[in-house]
Amino acid sequence: MNHLPRAGLLTITALSLADHTHVCIVGGEIDTLTAPTFQQALFDSLDIGESTVVDLREVTFFGVAGVRALLAAQDHADRHHCALRIDGSYCVTRVLEATGLAGHFEICVSRSAEPAA
Repeated sequence: MNHLPRAGLLTITALSLADHTHVCIVGGEIDTLTAPTFQQALFDSLDIGESTVVDLREVTFFGVAGVRALLAAQDHADRHHCALRIDGSYCVTRVLEATGLAGHFEICVSRSAEPAA
């Protein structure tokens, strides 16, 4: 039995910027099936550099498994003295606010984090 996420369900692109910042651009759905891949990508990025920005503006679903992955990544960043910043879509920031966890993360405010009019 194949437990890997369906192709196209989650996309992750990693970039390194000149200022030693790493960017993980994530799109699609972060749920029980895709969260392990998402978490591993965050850990890999944090292990490489001093600062990581997680661009979640293209995330269309963000479940509890995604929250757990972000909490684990924040803990990993804290232990390795790395900065972790999140730029999230409305569905991501809404979940973090609703769970009372928004204060645990450095959240970048972007237009995509605002609800549609």
